[in-house]
Amino acid sequence: MSLYLFGPFELDAERLLLLDGGEPIPIGPKVVETLLALVEHPGELFAKGALLARIWPEGYVDEANLAQNIYVLRKTLRSRWNVEAIETIPRRGYRFIAPVARRDDAQRPQPSHVPAPPAARPSYRGWAVVAASCVALAAVLTLAVAIPRGAGARSGLSAEGSRLYEIGRYYWNLRTRDGIAKSVDYFSRVVDTDPHDARGYAGLASADAMMADYGYGEAPAKVYVARARAYAHKALVLDPDSGEAYAVLGMLATEKKSGTMPNLVEAFKDLRRAIALDPASGPAHEWYGVALLEKGNVTAAYAELNKAAELDPLSVATTAWLGTAAYLERRYGDAVAYARETLDLSPQRGDAYETLGLAYQALGDDARAAAAFTRLAEVCAECRGQAAALLAPIYARAKRPDEARAEIAFAQSHHAEVAPEDLALAFEAVGRRDAALSLLRHARSDYLAAELADDPRFASFRGDARLAALPKPA
Repeated sequence: MSLYLFGPFELDAERLLLLDGGEPIPIGPKVVETLLALVEHPGELFAKGALLARIWPEGYVDEANLAQNIYVLRKTLRSRWNVEAIETIPRRGYRFIAPVARRDDAQRPQPSHVPAPPAARPSYRGWAVVAASCVALAAVLTLAVAIPRGAGARSGLSAEGSRLYEIGRYYWNLRTRDGIAKSVDYFSRVVDTDPHDARGYAGLASADAMMADYGYGEAPAKVYVARARAYAHKALVLDPDSGEAYAVLGMLATEKKSGTMPNLVEAFKDLRRAIALDPASGPAHEWYGVALLEKGNVTAAYAELNKAAELDPLSVATTAWLGTAAYLERRYGDAVAYARETLDLSPQRGDAYETLGLAYQALGDDARAAAAFTRLAEVCAECRGQAAALLAPIYARAKRPDEARAEIAFAQSHHAEVAPEDLALAFEAVGRRDAALSLLRHARSDYLAAELADDPRFASFRGDARLAALPKPA
């Protein structure tokens, strides 16, 4: 039989088994087939279309299934091997970039058993358990079996409605422009299939809330906010116990209105109700965690976001926010890991590069921090000013004052795209403390309270009486 050897692993091509130390790793055959396709041609690009045709020759399958397989493979390999073996080529495909050897071994003994996957994921550090939970979720999408989600499930979606809802939820979790657009299409089809069920309307409310939050779509954000509220209230008419609808209303209350601070009192009320109605709702726990960050309660926010990640391990936004909370909790190694996990799912996600750079900076690795901030500017055109503000202090510490001032000038010229607190830190780094304090006093950042208290970059500002009058969240 043919065996492919890489790192601590052996891949049995005939039996479609991935082994570590001779013991099979419990991942599904389609996942192993995906890995086999890549390791058969190490270093070569395997186009998405070609992978789909090879792994699912029986007919059309959504690209979401392939993304699930790649995600599970990365988790599984990383849990036992400190190497990034699979590279994503944006919009094209994947390639296996680690060394691979092939051996024909006809005498290899058969394994006596295949261990069962773990029953639950106790913590983020249990990488193998994360992979097992993702396999289960991938199976759900592949087999089109719905997962009940709290009270809304009691209204009884049809089998087709359930299938459409789960695919819509997958795309929604990507939080990309294309993903949200696809989720709108799928949730609309849920409404068409089951017009008297709340979940299609609640899904549309979630999608429109993200259209507003991320600035997607052609209409102003307020249009999508209005739509999200209308869909959420429609869902509550059909099901007064729709936790997803209350979660959306709570999330919308965390947004700024006409330059004022968010209404966190209203947000907490709706989000707590959402969690009470549906304790298994990942988005409700995510948005509650974000609201806690806005309140400056970092420890509680970290716990909520960790819970959200356990409930919804494929949510890009949840993992990104968990990285932010880990950084503010001063868990810098975890922040790096969460940021990389986010980028596995969404390589263009700018906030993950920012968290990655900040965590490396806190760990004293300015070279990797600068690389992450530079990458932020490359993947996100509108983030170039923000990247400049983040790079300036690194250049200042490296005794490169001209480059530091050049980055500050660029950030100032794009100030609408730059977090004022980061520009303040850039000013501080080149000795312009008064300018830094002026920016901080007038900042309307949602998370400034948490940053001043817990971000190591603000250590020199803590206790400064000139910041005592900063506005606090409601």
